[in-house]
Amino acid sequence: MNMGSRFGFPASFAIALLGAVALPRIASACSMPQGWTPQRAFAQAALVFHGLVTATELSSTKVKGPSADVSDGRILVNVRYETIEVFKGNPEANGTISTTTLIMGGCGVPVLTGQHFLFYVDGFNEKALKDSPELAGQTQGMISIFDTQMLPPNPELLDEALADVRALAKKH
Repeated sequence: MNMGSRFGFPASFAIALLGAVALPRIASACSMPQGWTPQRAFAQAALVFHGLVTATELSSTKVKGPSADVSDGRILVNVRYETIEVFKGNPEANGTISTTTLIMGGCGVPVLTGQHFLFYVDGFNEKALKDSPELAGQTQGMISIFDTQMLPPNPELLDEALADVRALAKKH
């Protein structure tokens, strides 16, 4: 696997959100890639971790593109979190990752402050960083729309919800 495909946005962002930024994994907008599995998701993510969302804010970064859903180009939402448990990569203990405001089209992840999430995060490829260098200073990557999920508050249900990703982490 080359670095570009491993650290690029998912296809949904390439087509639906960032028309001006050439990114890998081109597929139909915001749809599950064919043959997607939990193992593939884990292998392709730059970061996989359990975190508590501490704040969300609209990013000042403007994305160029023809999307009719974008009034002024500010479609990125920065999600601040506290790391609870790491399964892959090195997320900052109190860091920032991003999603998009385009939740109704299925291209963003609705993230609520105060909730626990299992985050799968796609890093940025070199082309994306070159075209939008301000992203690297704001966020560690984009939240995967396919695998990220809000976690239950009940400790027993939480352990059950994290069992599969813990097993994947042991294999890698």
